[in-house]
Amino acid sequence: MKGIRILALVLAAMMVIGLAPAALADDEPVKISVASYMFGPVDNEKDVITPLVEQMLLEKHGINVDIEVVYIEQANYADILNTRLNGGTAPDVFLAQSATMLNTYYDQGVIKTWSKEFFQENAPAVYEFITGGAAYGDLAGDVDAWWKAAMKGDEMIVLPSFKPDGSMPYKTLIYRGDWLDKLGVTEDQLPKTVDEFVALMGRFATEDPDNNGKDDTYGCSITAMKALFGAYGLGIGFSGSTSYWVNRDGVLVNSDVTPEAKEVIGILAKMYADKLIDPEFVAGKESVEGSYWAISHGMVTGLYGVSANASIDHYRLKEVLGDDGGRCAQEYWAVNGEGSTFVYGPWPAGPNGDYGWMVGTPVAVSESAVYNAAMSDEKLALIFKILDAFATDEELYMTAFAGIEGVHYEKNENGTIKRLMGNEDLNAVGVWGCRSLYGADRAFSKLGYDLAFYNDVTIANRLNWFKKDQYNSYIQDAVTVTLPSNDLFAELNTIRDEAWVAMIRGEKPLDEWDAYVQTWLDAGGQTLTDEANAWYAGN
Repeated sequence: MKGIRILALVLAAMMVIGLAPAALADDEPVKISVASYMFGPVDNEKDVITPLVEQMLLEKHGINVDIEVVYIEQANYADILNTRLNGGTAPDVFLAQSATMLNTYYDQGVIKTWSKEFFQENAPAVYEFITGGAAYGDLAGDVDAWWKAAMKGDEMIVLPSFKPDGSMPYKTLIYRGDWLDKLGVTEDQLPKTVDEFVALMGRFATEDPDNNGKDDTYGCSITAMKALFGAYGLGIGFSGSTSYWVNRDGVLVNSDVTPEAKEVIGILAKMYADKLIDPEFVAGKESVEGSYWAISHGMVTGLYGVSANASIDHYRLKEVLGDDGGRCAQEYWAVNGEGSTFVYGPWPAGPNGDYGWMVGTPVAVSESAVYNAAMSDEKLALIFKILDAFATDEELYMTAFAGIEGVHYEKNENGTIKRLMGNEDLNAVGVWGCRSLYGADRAFSKLGYDLAFYNDVTIANRLNWFKKDQYNSYIQDAVTVTLPSNDLFAELNTIRDEAWVAMIRGEKPLDEWDAYVQTWLDAGGQTLTDEANAWYAGN
């Protein structure tokens, strides 16, 4: 009975989208397995979307395929995929996940390569979309970067993401509103210079902003500390990730060993000595185990007054969408009361007028599709034809991306959609199962980009704030590729974090900076610096 009900739903949906049940094609369908970014597994007994996609591809585009949606949980994606690659059971289409993993797969010979001409022939609409600078031509200046990221030598190996939100600012300083009220600091008085920022951190630490009569508050968290590096034009990974490269008079230098970084460490050491910094900053994490990653526990509970762990959308106000607000905002209100407030703050500027946080580029290898080297050229050509179908057929794309209207989503007046089920439930019925077949998180089409970015109310809410003076962030990495010896960063980041923490806490004098830099260079930093400059000279 369950199978009959599912068939009835599929047939009804076909009538809604103007299709009739198709007769069997003369040829057997080509089986394509795909492991997209998924929130949960597809339930084969509930999956009504994959059969619809297959039917539409056959009826409207003459593409006869049997799509197998393979679920690999994101937390262990690389490990599980490697096991499957080694055992010869990897899916046809899977995720690169990062430029580092992409290079690893390429070096191992487990992913397919193809020519630019092959791509243009089999996915002409997507080819035009890329070369035309995306949906509205606003990424025309990034087309060359897309091709560089897509290719090894004369061959393509991946379809990188290509989207304006890749370079959109995503972090901001979030201040406790009650602390600002207690100290009489209005929004237009928030710090816009390093000196003003340090001064306010001093007030947070010494003027009892929580009004409990105890000396139990600090100025800022570790992510807010990173804003000071931005004030000196640096994109810093401290603590836990890799820092950006900066251009110094035509020579690339890693932010971790610049004189500006030394200057900031000196500022932080003084702040630490004056007890303006949470002494547990060394942990590097602001969320507690088991909680949502973007929630700054210390800021929410009143240990310190400002964090940059989350975005404006994480702290989205209820009136933006008419819902319960952003994920972190909900937690903040739950702990501090529904009437509690928080304030988005500008980035403090340094002596040369620099300010901000690290931002990416429109081109990236993350949720980008790669293709199993074991497949034939004929199957890859078919996959690219499917990619092109998703880019040109709005009904097809909406079915795969959103499901059945009225069942899985509703249309909003602003051109976006409201999903009627949770992400895992949507995956169970097949929504997003073909995600890696239409590009990455969206199709290479105007509709795909409108839904995900241009018509999105939450995106507009963020962009409106970033138009304000010093609320935007523009610090970009001078190196836009993965360097050959990128694995060296694992040890180098540890060397940096240990040295910086010791200097900030006063366990080592700042005078040992040059010795730290030499240690960093000797441990592989010089190799990476040479590679970065060799790459820069050739671009």
